[in-house]
Amino acid sequence: MGVLLGIFFSSFGIGLSGALMPGPLLSVAVAESYKKGFWAGPLLVVGHAIPELVLAVLFTLGLNKVLHNKAVVGIIGIVGGAFLAWLAVKIFLEVRQGITVDLEAKQEVGLGPVVAGLWASLSNPGWVIWWATIGARYILLSLDHGIAGLIFFYTGHVLADFVWYSLVSFLVSRGRGRISDRVYHGVLYACSVMVLVFAGLFVANGIMNLLKA
Repeated sequence: MGVLLGIFFSSFGIGLSGALMPGPLLSVAVAESYKKGFWAGPLLVVGHAIPELVLAVLFTLGLNKVLHNKAVVGIIGIVGGAFLAWLAVKIFLEVRQGITVDLEAKQEVGLGPVVAGLWASLSNPGWVIWWATIGARYILLSLDHGIAGLIFFYTGHVLADFVWYSLVSFLVSRGRGRISDRVYHGVLYACSVMVLVFAGLFVANGIMNLLKA
């Protein structure tokens, strides 16, 4: 159970680091929350989570075939680690440049929250890249502990989105236009450090698998 909890909390932390960075989903969340109130955020994540679940299942079916190929596992680990390292540096630099969360910017979509969540995910190339690198490696690690490991990974990842976008919807629906920069930057700095640590672990594990190939 300790390992499964580790998968859950690390998945939550890495998922949160991605969710916190402003992007298309945040803009849609703000617009939908203005129109529909607090529940727009959670419903948006439901739509966002549907293609993620499909992709996770497809990756699992495909990756099951390469679990015993150390070379492939090693390459996936190194590529995933490199992408995590890039994400950690990107987060750090964004904070240094004074990134803020604008809860007043609106991006009209003309869709309900669930469909808007689907659209924001599928239309974002970075979403596919994330799952092809970091997500693929995490699924491999989770599958070492069977279906339970995969469930703990997916639950932690989706919960990170639910927590963040529920908070955004709550603040928007209450008429607050900003989140404290100090708190936001502090969380992002912590996320960048954590993501960098996992980048090192992914790369080290990938190299070890290549050496065993």
